Amino acid sequence: MLFHIDAHNGLAVYDQIVRQVKFAVAREALKPGEMIPSVRELARELAVNPNTVARAYRQLQTDGVLASV
Repeated sequence: MLFHIDAHNGLAVYDQIVRQVKFAVAREALKPGEMIPSVRELARELAVNPNTVARAYRQLQTDGVLASV
């Protein structure tokens, strides 16, 4: 899964992650049961704080988009 963070678009980084995961699910690029990158792995890829990724993942769980195993 490929994420792109734009620091200049006015959206918080965690919100960009949330939106991109939701779009990936909607267009079936991310299928049910498919693993997503760990918090640390995605934070390293995007060069962002792991807490930012964790916040996005928590929001996605609250929204029912992700489920923890």
